Amino acid sequence: MTVLKRILDWYVYVPSDLPAGEARIFAGAKIGYSVWIVVQGVTAYIFLQLGQNVLAAYTAAGSVLTLFCCYCLVFGRPGTGFQLVNGQNIVGIILVTLYIGLKPGFFLFGLVGLVYCPLSEWVSRRTQAVLMGANAAAFLCAIAVGLTLPPIAELPPVWNLIFAMVNGASTAALLLMVVLTYRHAVDVAEAALATEYRKSEGLLHNIMPPAVADRLKQNPKVIADSHKQVTILFADIVGFTEMAGRSSPETLVTLLNRIFSRFDSLVDALDLEKIKTIGDAYMVVAGLPAARPDHAQAIARLALEMMVATEQEARETGKDLEIRVGIHSGPVVAGVIGQKKFAYDLWGDTVNIAARMESHGEAGKIQISDDTAGLLGDGFELEPRGAIEIKGKGQMATYFLTGERVATRRDTRGHA
Repeated sequence: MTVLKRILDWYVYVPSDLPAGEARIFAGAKIGYSVWIVVQGVTAYIFLQLGQNVLAAYTAAGSVLTLFCCYCLVFGRPGTGFQLVNGQNIVGIILVTLYIGLKPGFFLFGLVGLVYCPLSEWVSRRTQAVLMGANAAAFLCAIAVGLTLPPIAELPPVWNLIFAMVNGASTAALLLMVVLTYRHAVDVAEAALATEYRKSEGLLHNIMPPAVADRLKQNPKVIADSHKQVTILFADIVGFTEMAGRSSPETLVTLLNRIFSRFDSLVDALDLEKIKTIGDAYMVVAGLPAARPDHAQAIARLALEMMVATEQEARETGKDLEIRVGIHSGPVVAGVIGQKKFAYDLWGDTVNIAARMESHGEAGKIQISDDTAGLLGDGFELEPRGAIEIKGKGQMATYFLTGERVATRRDTRGHA
């Protein structure tokens, strides 16, 4: 039992440093060489009993040569062995057909060599093409010889029949193995391609809205759209710079990831569009790429839920965490810029004012502009802050968003 296990272990062993293509056929090649050694040995014995001494000697020599090819495979010269076994097959096809004709069917192994050559990862594509051509030529040459010249020593009819059946069945089985191997390779490649496609689609949709990503794939030119009415939110972690000075990089990034992952879940749940993060700043928009009438309400709900999520994170981590949020509504231009590391972004005064609403706000509060307050109507609780100076805009009336009136709450997509 121990000897059998050692033999099986030897057949299944594949060196770890082999490239993927060679590793796939390494164990199969060892099995194939071993079977071919035995088959040629048995065939040599049969030829010897039938008085075909030349063929018996050649086939026996072929068995020894195949053993050497197996040695080349195991000890790092698989290409040499592959070319030698192909050469022996090509010569053998013509020699056997010349001696005993076409009836035993040995010429069929020319087809086997022809279709097996592309499977070898041990030789170059050019060598594969040469060997394929040589096997095809040997196959055609054997047919021409068999049809035009009488055999030197024809076998008894019963042995012609036996060899024809065995060789025909063997050829069919080997060709079927090739077909199944190719089919498996195609299935694996298609599955890998589908997986990579899903990954790339997911990555692209994380970078920009799916509708914009689809447009970019169909027409990779400049994408720029005007949107008459959207609402933009900026959020910033209060005291993040001081926190960064007191924390290790790993701790800091882990904390940011935890907070922003919570925000991402909220954005997805409310069907909004995250635009980007810059350091500890978080930017979201509602109302694009598809317009929606409740864009201001949706962003307001997000802001309130972000406040709750930040409080939960502070309790769980023991960190002194607060965010400052700014919101403004108005027109923007949205588009994709760049050819490398491209990004979907927004431009216009609305973006600048929303950023000012955040930067001029207060810790733990949501500051909104008068434009956004007008869109929210009576559905939310607002606390007037008064006018503040906004660069490039002068004095602007602002409010603090403090809550939502539950009785008037509607679905974020505008359904009752």
